[in-house]
Amino acid sequence: MIFLKERKAGAFVYPGEQLGVIEEFLPGAGTYIENGEIYSSGTGRLSLDFNRKEISITAQTHLPRIPKADSVVVGLVVAASEKTATIKIEQLDDKELDIPFSGIMHVSDVSRTYVKNLTDALKVGDIVRAKVISTKNREFHLTIREDMLGVIKAICVICGQTLTQQRNGLRCPNCGEIARRKTAADYGKESSGWLI
Repeated sequence: MIFLKERKAGAFVYPGEQLGVIEEFLPGAGTYIENGEIYSSGTGRLSLDFNRKEISITAQTHLPRIPKADSVVVGLVVAASEKTATIKIEQLDDKELDIPFSGIMHVSDVSRTYVKNLTDALKVGDIVRAKVISTKNREFHLTIREDMLGVIKAICVICGQTLTQQRNGLRCPNCGEIARRKTAADYGKESSGWLI
């Protein structure tokens, strides 16, 4: 780790770059604290105020939008196993992100009821609306346990067509395949708020 006394004012820094610890300085604009360490939340120039004991970043570009705890995101399931899924987050609060983030979901965060296998609720290629429940270790941990969270568009694993909502689950209008997913309450509706 490079401590602040080794840093020079005006140095160019990137998002997520460690700047020091809170024992040295207070975090200012363009920074955030995680586990007592100060990080840059954007790209810009380092500014050190020795009188106020504050470190800040003067943005050189607009700050990227980053999901936080309780943010609602929309993404594409890119990997799914029995216990975990990886979701490429492409939308935050109904707005497309400049750069996508990767989110992780554990089987225990799929439903309020017991789910043995996560792939019974999500499949690769599904589009899901989820909520960020934690950003611990700079990983986005997601849940779809609420009624308005879950799969908002599902693809048939047999023929690739979009599945339609039926009373007993999802059905492919092309090949007739019946599928199970943990769907959002507004599955398949145009107002479900997804851009991807």
